[in-house]
Amino acid sequence: MDYYDPEVRAQLALYVHAMSSLCMKGQMAFSLAKNMQAVFENKRRLQSALELWEIEDSDLLKAELQWLFETGVRKEFEDCQMLLSGLADTERSGYLQSLPPGEAHTGKLHVAAYYLTRLPVKGIAAFDYSWCVYLCCAGYRRGYLSEEDQWRIVAMCVRHARIAYASWKDYIIGFAAGADFHQASSSLDHAKKYKDFFVKLLTAPESPLRQANLR
Repeated sequence: MDYYDPEVRAQLALYVHAMSSLCMKGQMAFSLAKNMQAVFENKRRLQSALELWEIEDSDLLKAELQWLFETGVRKEFEDCQMLLSGLADTERSGYLQSLPPGEAHTGKLHVAAYYLTRLPVKGIAAFDYSWCVYLCCAGYRRGYLSEEDQWRIVAMCVRHARIAYASWKDYIIGFAAGADFHQASSSLDHAKKYKDFFVKLLTAPESPLRQANLR
């Protein structure tokens, strides 16, 4: 993919909007998602996203982007699922019940257990790729990243997302699972709270996901 080509960049921008839209939160999530250009022009919102990931300068941004792309939240999730998959159903249930309540790792293990057989092959990589794209573009607009690096990272994330997922539906499932795992939400709060938002992203004509095909 030649990300120096203006036409390619225009196409990549569609994926930027689509992938970043899943990172929107709150009651206005879909309103923001269908107007991602305005989101990227809102310096306060972009700064809030960077602060959420404790990014304060260029070095921290580059380190976080590299981690999200190469390792990400998905590594810990895969480790949890590997541990749980080695147990029989009854053993797994007993093990989960024996964990101390209220701890982040306990919550993460419960999320990993719930999604043990419910995810696409690439699991929650969508969560890492979407946040990598969103933070990359936010960082560029805040002066932490060059335009060339922005498009290079976006192109890599888009390429890997298109290889990893057969549809936006699978991608959203992976993202939602990743969000709950990252938040250690054993009650699957994110997936439940944003169910309607995700449905709109898949079905609404003005959704940014309708402007870019994964396959």
